[in-house]
Amino acid sequence: MPEELLPLTGVDEAGRLQEEDPLTGKFAGRFANNIIVHTSRFALDLNRSPEKAIYLQPEDAWGLPVRTQELPEQLLHDMQISYQEWYCLVKYQITRMLSRHKLLIVLDLHSYNHRRGGPEAPPDPQVMNPDIILGRSNMPEQYYDLVENLRERLDGKDFLGELLDCRCDVKFSGGYFPRWLHNTFPGRVLCIAVEFKKIFMNEWTGRHNPAALMILSEIFTEQVQKWLKTVFPD
Repeated sequence: MPEELLPLTGVDEAGRLQEEDPLTGKFAGRFANNIIVHTSRFALDLNRSPEKAIYLQPEDAWGLPVRTQELPEQLLHDMQISYQEWYCLVKYQITRMLSRHKLLIVLDLHSYNHRRGGPEAPPDPQVMNPDIILGRSNMPEQYYDLVENLRERLDGKDFLGELLDCRCDVKFSGGYFPRWLHNTFPGRVLCIAVEFKKIFMNEWTGRHNPAALMILSEIFTEQVQKWLKTVFPD
């Protein structure tokens, strides 16, 4: 969180962490090309539209008291500029890579909570909480079968004695970033929103299980790489 925002933020560090996507950078870091965002979503939510990217009221952030007072106009303006600069940077990098490649695959990595009932409550029902969710709502339908192929590769893999449950289009409708990519680079970029259930950590304390994190990230990386070689042999 930027220093100047901390006194104006009504959610403490632990509360912010619970709603962040912690440790997804460990998954992204396994790929040669990656962008790992370190800015809190309670400062800038880069997966929302420009109008919704800065939380101002509780209704912007699941009813949480996001602000202790109204943001100064200059600070709000500076944050909006930061948002624009980030998207300009992404556009520049992708345009540069598309000068050498016909198609780019972007994995938009997130994680989600599954113990909303409290730290001692049982996990939320598996029926609506798969271990990995692949989102297709913000992409052209021409890519659906390709994503299904990846889903089949991830589904049923052994994870600490349990079979991974990977499904498409459950729970989350997809954010702004994939939609922006597909609209900005039609036919040149395939962006898959990926949601990992926080089965590699305690979402209430923020502590993670190093072995679980390593195994899950290894499974994901290995299957993505096999998928790329099979579906995109060039």
